[in-house]
Amino acid sequence: MSTPKSFLAAAALAAGLSLAAAPASAAVIYAGNFTGNECGGRGGFSNCYASTTGTQQGATPGASPAVYKREAGGGQDFSSQFPTIDGSEFVVTLNSVTNVLSFTYTPGADDPEIHYFAIKQANGFALFYDLTAAITSFSANLDTYFPGNPGFSHITFFDTKGPVPVPAPASFALFGAGLAGLGLALRRRRHSA
Repeated sequence: MSTPKSFLAAAALAAGLSLAAAPASAAVIYAGNFTGNECGGRGGFSNCYASTTGTQQGATPGASPAVYKREAGGGQDFSSQFPTIDGSEFVVTLNSVTNVLSFTYTPGADDPEIHYFAIKQANGFALFYDLTAAITSFSANLDTYFPGNPGFSHITFFDTKGPVPVPAPASFALFGAGLAGLGLALRRRRHSA
C-alpha cells in the first residue's frame, strides 16, 4: 500500500510544528568553585556582582548585581537595588540526610529575573548561571561541589544578564543623523512624484 505524498508532507509539517512549539529547557551551567566569599569587601552586599568568570565588588560591563542572600540559619541580606524583593519569593531547602539543596524562585510583577546564583560552603563557593533563560528552580547534591562538607553557609542570587547600558551621546547623534537622512529621502521622493 502506498502512502500519498501530500499525507507524508502534512505529517512532517505537523511534527515540525509540534517540535517548534515545545518550550526550550533551561540549562544551568556550573561555572566552577572559587575561593573566598562571593560578596565580601568594600561596598557591601548591594555592590556585589557576578559574571561567568566569578564575582567582584563593583559593576563591570555585563556583570549582574546581587539581589538576595539566604543563610542556612535563616538570616537574609537584601540589595538596595531591588526594593520589591522581600525574601518570600525564594524557598530554599536542604535535605540534611541526602545533602541535597533545592530552591524555587517565584518573582512578583516587578521582581528581577535570576540568571546567577552562588552557594557558599567552608572556604569557597560554587557559581552557577544561565544566560538564556531565567532560573526559577534548582536542585543538586552538595557533595558534588563540596565533598566532605555537608550543608551550606548561604546562597546568593544575582539579577539578569547585567545592567542595561546607558546609550552614549554619540549613539543619540547617530540616531538623529539616521532620522534626518530618512526625512530627506522622503522629501526627495515626494518632490520627484
